[in-house]
Amino acid sequence: MNKKLKLLLLIPILVIGIVVGYSNGMGIPLRTAEPDLVFPIPESDKITRLSAYHTPDWGEPGVFHNGIDLVISENVTIISPDFGTIVSYSENVNPYAGNILFVIAIAINLAWEVHLVLEPGFQDTTNNSLQSSLIDVTVGQQVVPGDELGTLLFSEHYPHLHYMLLHFGVDVCAYNYSSPLAQMTFNDIATDSNSTILFPYSAPNPILSPVSLVIIGGSVIYLLIVLGVFRSRK
Repeated sequence: MNKKLKLLLLIPILVIGIVVGYSNGMGIPLRTAEPDLVFPIPESDKITRLSAYHTPDWGEPGVFHNGIDLVISENVTIISPDFGTIVSYSENVNPYAGNILFVIAIAINLAWEVHLVLEPGFQDTTNNSLQSSLIDVTVGQQVVPGDELGTLLFSEHYPHLHYMLLHFGVDVCAYNYSSPLAQMTFNDIATDSNSTILFPYSAPNPILSPVSLVIIGGSVIYLLIVLGVFRSRK
């Protein structure tokens, strides 16, 4: 067996080793079990209404809302809704409104990730800097349900937590994967504010998710290369 073929056959082992090593190093469980989320804001009495998951024509025609907006009336505490690892924290400009998005991403396991997007709605540097200073997370940090991650500040410009849940990189409704107590909180807020939690949607096929397509595509390309090397040796 020549060196080129040996290296090709080692690639799957190396890829698996990298994935396992990264997961173990970051403390991300090597499983795909569904989450059981707690409600991400303990002061639920300060939430005035919901903007539903999968609301059609969100921002522009043909776009569906990819999370649940929890609109606040005062400053609130943001907590971790599950066990997990902080895998990223970023501050980005909202392309629709121009405000800053403060995004905390928590990997629950290999299949599930929750994004807590703090949107106070500020347009000025001073208040955005204050908001940034009130978020206390570190990439690699291990969290458990109820851990405080920061404070979302109130403003007069639609201040809210954009609450997202991703399954293999595809958004789903966090309400459907929440604990009974958390679902009760959602229901109470929706009833009190005459809001909707979610619009009907088809559950995504995990095989068609971006992550799965990359794995499948990469595997097919790898097998074609190996087959080509074998044929060239004949």
